[in-house]
Amino acid sequence: MRARKTALFAALGCAATLGLAAPAAAADAPTITAPASRQGYGPITLSGTAPAGSTVELYESAYVFNDFYASPDYNRGGFVTTTASASGQWSLSRILDSGFRFYVKAGGAESRRISVAMGIVPTMTLSAQNGTVNVNLTANPTQPGLRVHIQRGAGGVWADVATGYTAGDAAIFSTTLSGQGSGTKYYRAVIDADADNNLLKGQTETVEINVGNGSGSGGGSTPTPTTPTPTTPAPTTPAPAIPAVKAGDVQFSKIQYNSPGTDSGSNKSLVAEWVRLTNKTSRTINLKGWTVRDASGKVYTISGDYRLGARKYLYVHTGKGTNGRPDSQHRYWNRTGYVWNNGGDTAYLRTNTGKSIDSCKWGKGSGVTYC
Repeated sequence: MRARKTALFAALGCAATLGLAAPAAAADAPTITAPASRQGYGPITLSGTAPAGSTVELYESAYVFNDFYASPDYNRGGFVTTTASASGQWSLSRILDSGFRFYVKAGGAESRRISVAMGIVPTMTLSAQNGTVNVNLTANPTQPGLRVHIQRGAGGVWADVATGYTAGDAAIFSTTLSGQGSGTKYYRAVIDADADNNLLKGQTETVEINVGNGSGSGGGSTPTPTTPTPTTPAPTTPAPAIPAVKAGDVQFSKIQYNSPGTDSGSNKSLVAEWVRLTNKTSRTINLKGWTVRDASGKVYTISGDYRLGARKYLYVHTGKGTNGRPDSQHRYWNRTGYVWNNGGDTAYLRTNTGKSIDSCKWGKGSGVTYC
C-alpha cells in the first residue's frame, strides 16, 4: 500500500512540476524605426532589431494604397534584405519619392507598421519687367497635381495672386503676373499638403524683387522671416471656370491586354499588362476618383489629385509598383492576378460621379489593341 501511495504522490508531483514549467519562449518579433519625415526626394535610414544572424526582409507600400509588397531591389534585382548583426541590430537605406509605409519580417515574425511622410520642397524663380512678373516653380518630390499658391505680401498680410497645380514629369507650375506696379515687392510660393500621399505642406522663403526690372529666387520648405514693405495687397483674381468633362475627352488609346511572353503570373508579367489613357483635349483634366474597370467588374480607382495634361497620357499597370515610377505617367493597380481577358474583354472609363467617358472592346487577337 505504501509503495502504491508513494508512486501516486510521485506522479502528482511530476504533474505539478510540469504544470508550473514556463512555456518555451516565442521568437522575438523584429522592430523597425525610421524618421517621421524627410524633405523632398532622397534616402532614409531604416533600422531596428531582429534575432542575431536572421535575414531581415523589408516590405513597403506607397502611403496612398496601404497595400504591402516585398520591396524591390532596383539596383541588384530581387528584393531588399539585410542580415541582423551578432548583437541583433540591422539597418538599411531606402529612397523615397512620396509618403511610404514599411514593416520587416525576420525569424518568422513581423514588426509593427510605420509610415514616413515627405515634406514638399518648392523652388521658385522670378523675373520682372515693367510691372509684369514671370513665375516659374518646381516641386520636390516631382509630383503632378499639387495645389500651388503664389502669394504677394504687404503689411504682414499675404494674399494669393495666382493659383494652380504642378504638372508634367518635372512638377512645374508657371504663370505671369501682370499689373504688379513698380518698386520692390515680396513674393512666396506655398504648396498645399497632400494627405492621400502623406506629403507635408511646403513653402519657399520670401523672394524680394524690383518689379520694374529685376529677378530673384527662393526655395526650401521653411520660410525665411521677412517683413514686407507696407503697401496695399494685390486683389485675388478668381480662378476661371473649369469646363465640364464630356465623353471622349479622355480615351483608351492603347491596351496591352496580353503581357508579352508566357502568362507566368509573376509581378513582372502583371506589370506588363496595362491600359493607356490619353487626354484628347487642350486643357488639363483632374482624374481624381475616376475608375477603370473590366467587363466582370474589377475596378481600379485613381486616388488623390491626378492632373492629366493636354495631349498627355497615363498608363495603369495591373501589377504592383510605386505610383510615379519610372515617371509620373505610370500608376499601379497592385493586383496579384491578371485583369484583361486574352480572348476578349471590354474596358470602361468613368468619372468620379459615374459618368461614362470612354470604352474599348476587343476580341481574341495579338495581345494589344489601339482603341
